[in-house]
Amino acid sequence: MSETTLRAAPQSEAVELARRLAARTMRTWALLEREEQVTAIVAELVANAVRHAGTVLELRLLRRSDAVRVEVRDRASAMPKMTVPAPLDECHRGLFIVDRFSTDWGAVPVTGGKVVWAEVAT
Repeated sequence: MSETTLRAAPQSEAVELARRLAARTMRTWALLEREEQVTAIVAELVANAVRHAGTVLELRLLRRSDAVRVEVRDRASAMPKMTVPAPLDECHRGLFIVDRFSTDWGAVPVTGGKVVWAEVAT
């Protein structure tokens, strides 16, 4: 199993840093066919952490034999809730996108916050 991590402050720049790291990691792992899915998931989960948690966050990418797992840990205890956006709604699309691009996703409380995760089958 391979792993890549990034710690970031809750600033909008964290989304682009995380997206670039995910793209580079997927290329390093020779998983180009899953790069778009994984980078979209990373961008959404990191953006949610920046916007809703507002705390230091940690992105973790794990390569398993059958999937890539994306984890974003923050220090907020509020658990995410997916909503289905209206056709013209410009907000509330993040977890909807994660749900569509991932094989599975969820969130777990951890000491001092939570981890929101998603997996993409390889």
